[in-house]
Amino acid sequence: MLDTQYRMQEDICEFPSKEFYDGKLKTETSPKPRLFLTKSRQTCIVFGHVEGKEKSLVVSTERGNENSKANLEEAEEAVRIAILLTEAGIKTKDIAILTPYNAQVSNIRESLIDKGIRDITINTIMKSQGSEWKYVIMSTVRSCPKPDIEAQPTKSWIINRLGFIMDPHQVNVGITRAQEGLWESIMCEKFDP
Repeated sequence: MLDTQYRMQEDICEFPSKEFYDGKLKTETSPKPRLFLTKSRQTCIVFGHVEGKEKSLVVSTERGNENSKANLEEAEEAVRIAILLTEAGIKTKDIAILTPYNAQVSNIRESLIDKGIRDITINTIMKSQGSEWKYVIMSTVRSCPKPDIEAQPTKSWIINRLGFIMDPHQVNVGITRAQEGLWESIMCEKFDP
């Protein structure tokens, strides 16, 4: 089992270490300035709450047509964060937007092109395995209205409502692509890291 990593800042590594490596994953990177500013502190990891509506779509892929999911509001927020990063001086080649769904990849790519931005990597989480970027924006896509959230969700409810974002492998891969900064959309009322 991996016990030392040389990619991520310690704040980014904390969750994967606890969840996937029994708390034993050590960080051997030099601390970098923390770019994100929340109400309470400067940090290199931010969880953002985006209320949007997910849609089921059919998209064309290299393997043919597939059913996929997209969330336009979340796509726009991911693009907004990417633009803020570039305005803060981050090079587009150092930014990736990752999502579990091909339909969301298409939405985000079109939105960036419409805004004249072409050099940011937009890909599915699975296709990003083995790669790394200084800054990663994760778009989880899935959204559930508060009244529909189950207090004691069944396995079936979790699969139908949360899908890929409940796959520990995808969560681990998505988070661990980031070196210096991670912004991730999540379904929650309020969260200040």
